[in-house]
Amino acid sequence: MLVVYDSLTGCGKEFAKDLGQPTQSVLKRLDQPCILVTRNSGLGQIPWTTKRFIKKYAPLIRGFVMNGDQKRYPKTFCGATDKIREQYGLHHICNIHRSGDEKDRTFVKEWLMANILD
Repeated sequence: MLVVYDSLTGCGKEFAKDLGQPTQSVLKRLDQPCILVTRNSGLGQIPWTTKRFIKKYAPLIRGFVMNGDQKRYPKTFCGATDKIREQYGLHHICNIHRSGDEKDRTFVKEWLMANILD
């Protein structure tokens, strides 16, 4: 399953690559199903790059992972999660701190196996 990322600091890209699946940026054209690893913009807002990607490719997005910085921005940590679910109806897989940890990677890999890669 392709993992598409929207990453400003590199944390989302790192998490996407650590899943062991093919990856690409939201800035590239999509022609197959994917999961999305995205981020917040400002104070818990959806980045314009993510909005554009979702509007264009929503039928191909099977779920999304939201990353944020829980230590620096505890009040708005992954604040765009609910906005994406409510505005676009996408399935939320999980929230991660920065580039995630082994527990996060295992969780998403298991989710992929159970829900996508049957």
